[in-house]
Amino acid sequence: MEIVGSLILAILQSILFYGKALGISMLLFVIIGNGIVFYILNKKDKIKNKNGFILLLPIILLSCTYFIFANKTFYISNIFIIILLNLLMYGIVINPKNYLKNYLNNSLQLFKNTFTGLKESVNYTNKKAKEHIKVNDKINKDNIKKIVISLLVVFVVVGVVIGLLASADSIFANIFDEIGKSIFGIINISSLFSLIFRIIIIVIAYFLILSFILKLKKEYTYQTKEVKSNNNKYAFTIKLLLIALNVVYLVFCFIQIESLFAKMNGTDFNYANYARTGFFQLMFVSFINFAVILLSNKFNENKEKSIKILNLFLVIFTIIIAMSSMYRMYMYQMEFGLTYLRMFVYIILITEILTFIPISIYIFNDKFDFLKWSLVIWICVYCAVNYINIEKIIINYNINKTNSTRAIDYEYISNIASEDSFDILSKKSEDSNIDFSDRLEITETLLKLVNDSNNISWQEFNISKWRVKQENIDIEQLNDEINDLENTIYERERDKTIAGNILDDSDDNYVYKKVINKDETYVVELTGAATGVSQWTIGKITNNGAKYTKINTITVSAPSKIEFFEDGLGFLEEPDGIYCPSSKLLITRDSGKTFEEIDFPEGNFTLSDPEGKKWEDCYDYFYLPTREDDGTLTVLVSGGYEGGYNGGKTRAKYISNDNGETWEFVSEVPNKDKY
Repeated sequence: MEIVGSLILAILQSILFYGKALGISMLLFVIIGNGIVFYILNKKDKIKNKNGFILLLPIILLSCTYFIFANKTFYISNIFIIILLNLLMYGIVINPKNYLKNYLNNSLQLFKNTFTGLKESVNYTNKKAKEHIKVNDKINKDNIKKIVISLLVVFVVVGVVIGLLASADSIFANIFDEIGKSIFGIINISSLFSLIFRIIIIVIAYFLILSFILKLKKEYTYQTKEVKSNNNKYAFTIKLLLIALNVVYLVFCFIQIESLFAKMNGTDFNYANYARTGFFQLMFVSFINFAVILLSNKFNENKEKSIKILNLFLVIFTIIIAMSSMYRMYMYQMEFGLTYLRMFVYIILITEILTFIPISIYIFNDKFDFLKWSLVIWICVYCAVNYINIEKIIINYNINKTNSTRAIDYEYISNIASEDSFDILSKKSEDSNIDFSDRLEITETLLKLVNDSNNISWQEFNISKWRVKQENIDIEQLNDEINDLENTIYERERDKTIAGNILDDSDDNYVYKKVINKDETYVVELTGAATGVSQWTIGKITNNGAKYTKINTITVSAPSKIEFFEDGLGFLEEPDGIYCPSSKLLITRDSGKTFEEIDFPEGNFTLSDPEGKKWEDCYDYFYLPTREDDGTLTVLVSGGYEGGYNGGKTRAKYISNDNGETWEFVSEVPNKDKY
């Protein structure tokens, strides 16, 4: 019975685990394995304490995490916890009721004897095999010898005959040649070694499982060592230590309540920096108190109430210190976000606070098995932590936190992300407010998760991976999106470099350069020239000087001038020829992408004598506008560039109060440069 059960489990572990990631396989092995062991123990009447099977609940819960969740947070630790809980469970089951520390010793002995008893399992297998051969009359040594000799003779003779026939007939030889290629083509060196290694693992697992089952049939007894009486000689030392610690903690807790919980009265107090150091030290102090309470209670032989009360105060102060440590961590988390380490600090401190419940009972009742109830608390917390999905909490908090000025660490999020957080990351990737590099990080993570979820065997079945697979995400589309994001990021970096070079260069390298504000700078570069004409490239720098965008390339007459104002408004003064007899004034509202000529209305002569000339023949050279303090745009017009009509003594003045949409003639004005 033991041999069959061990063989079944050894082969089962190979089928479920060899070369596979853990998934539903862990739950199947735990259920089948414990079922076989329970069956054997029940048949052998070795079950002494059925209460131990309560531990099956956390064992199964932890086994289920492998096919429910995809994150690897407790992937390794759960394997060891499941093994330890199984050892503890059987250490309880095969022994009468006792204190937990005795069961722990039994489990330790069971674990040690499983390895030291490997030789016994080999001998047991050999013994049972010999008994089986003797019982079965049809099989004996002589029959086995006959079969082996017969097979050798057949192989040798048939091999020689086939060789001779193959040399005599080429067609016959080709047939066996193809058969040989088919057989040896299937077998390769790597698969052969893998098979051998797998068989070795099965054999080792068989003997280990058999040794474990054989050791379960033995009862382990642990004799509690009596603590020698010390005639209460440590009582004074214990009291003095407890009084000193309580006084120190009273002062410290008062400061904590005043500074952390009440937040003092300061307005410039940096709580994040204050909390940055301290929570690990406080956590360590609380562990010291834990040990002091247990030792002082143990050596309190006369059961003095004063020591018990001092211990109770120490418990209260320790809880306050633990809560202070948690609060410090909370303040630090609010500023810098969540990580696994910060989550584990919370979990450890909460577990510690809960553990003080059975310890408080133990202080007043030393017969109380506080270790058993502490273990119950630890197991419950550990199982709960497995099921709250820490990874999802961290990612969801960090992505959606709004109370910190620090940027979201998408690189950390991508490093810890699994299929459990796929829906959160997928939703965030659609957020238009995130940067392209962050979006790329998320999209690459999503692609990795989709690929992982598509390549799992039935042993590795996992609900989170299955849900991602059911989304039917188009991998090609994700790859295209990644390529587009990479190109966009490259272009942004290139534009940023160009913009930086432009801002660093002197204005002499450009036809025109003007900073409107921190998010709008215009540069015009001469990129080509011929007789009487020039080629200009208009560019715009945005994003606080980080992005350069090429707007347009235009061809203008050589003496042309340009001016830009805010929000893409600009004007181009373009003479009709190299001698500037007249000019057009063009306007752009899209930062130079398109231009159109302004049609100014006719004015009235007031200061000059037209001598019979028409208005448009007198005033036909339009200068670039200027902006007044009230926002009015003013354009002056002369009769030819710095001369022409009336000797250049007068100019026509136009204004616009709507950013160049409409223009109004004001009057002729004297040219101050001519008077």
